[in-house]
Amino acid sequence: MRIEPSVVGLSALGRWMRQSLELLWRGAGFWLALSLLMCLWMFTVHRTPIFGGVLAVSSLLACTLIAAQLDRSGSIRLGDVLEMLKVHARTLLGFASIVTLAGALVWLVLLARPEVAWWNIFYTERNAVEMLSGDWFVALRQIFVYSAFALGLCYFGLNIPGVTSFFQFPCMTLLALPYRPAWRLSGSGQIRNLAPMLGIGSLFVVLPVIAGLVLPPLVPVLYCFFGALIYVSFREIFLGIGENQARGPTRVAAGAVSSPLSSRA
Repeated sequence: MRIEPSVVGLSALGRWMRQSLELLWRGAGFWLALSLLMCLWMFTVHRTPIFGGVLAVSSLLACTLIAAQLDRSGSIRLGDVLEMLKVHARTLLGFASIVTLAGALVWLVLLARPEVAWWNIFYTERNAVEMLSGDWFVALRQIFVYSAFALGLCYFGLNIPGVTSFFQFPCMTLLALPYRPAWRLSGSGQIRNLAPMLGIGSLFVVLPVIAGLVLPPLVPVLYCFFGALIYVSFREIFLGIGENQARGPTRVAAGAVSSPLSSRA
């Protein structure tokens, strides 16, 4: 069946934010723990930006899959997540690597300053944290600043002209489309809904900055929120489902998360 992206107004952004928070609340403990772990890993490998970027994008995309699972089943277990990530591991890691490497190349060619060595995308000592500050708030900033910065760049990484588009990953996993058809379909959906997409972009820029400056531990929460935001906006634009599905007793196998969604398109 041919999938045609629907058109929504800017007011949809507020609805998507509410739905994302609802899904976040359903599985808060589990995927907050997952995102916190990923943020700590990003701090650990902050001297290797390319690896940190893959971790950041992978964490965001994993949260999108978790949101889809929560929407279908109403709850989630560790076994569900492990099975789901196993099914989509190749797509998730491959897409995250493409986004990160393409973003690094764009930075290297177009944005790098002359005094910054080209190999800084692979390894750098600049702004490296040798020892955490004795001030707990400053120490929290040191820990979460890298994941906040990476999250702020994710929106641009998911919109590299000719390479990636914002809804491409859910089109690949939840609709089981190949890379290029998913890119074209996602791009069509973005163009038709430019206003809310720019609204999402502004959230990707503003919220990580605010969290990094005011409340650093909020950064892992933002990974969960933005992952859910990608899912609910994709769901309405491409599947025509405008509200979260009510919790029910029926559990859906994590590995089959794409089948029910695809059949409803």
